[in-house]
Amino acid sequence: MKRLVLIAAVVIPIIAAAWALPSDAHRGKRGWKGRRAPLAALELSAEQRTKLESLNLERAKKMAQLRADLKVARLDLRAAMRQDNPDPDQVNARVTAVNKARSLILESRVSHRLKVNGVLTPEQRNKLREMRSDRSKRGWGRMWRKGGCRKDMKGMVYPGQERGEEQTSSI
Repeated sequence: MKRLVLIAAVVIPIIAAAWALPSDAHRGKRGWKGRRAPLAALELSAEQRTKLESLNLERAKKMAQLRADLKVARLDLRAAMRQDNPDPDQVNARVTAVNKARSLILESRVSHRLKVNGVLTPEQRNKLREMRSDRSKRGWGRMWRKGGCRKDMKGMVYPGQERGEEQTSSI
């Protein structure tokens, strides 16, 4: 009985502490602040800063709507595919809707980038281009180029699978 009370006294505070962590605790030390640092390096004027803020707000609103449209289109496609005997024309129409939503998201991204480039001076655009290329040399980009993730993923064992067995696809 004493052992059970001792284990409970140790485990319950650990679970409570983990539960109480903020939802963004997984983001590490930098959090989202690291993403804003490149803008400081560009030395934007007050007018450029306000213009970029309005462009970013406009884009955020538009992207929220486009992502919602994409999610609805995917749900409609999933519902059409779950039928016992799906109508091919209806499924193709749903696939077209999903692709249309994806293309609108891509168009929005490209349009936003062009608008941002229009606000920046040529020197600032070159600096931003350099920072973007440097970003790919750090972190995930470097790990993918070296094959770090792919090697780890090949060695992964899935539940119900022994090492050496090939994972069968469910598609």
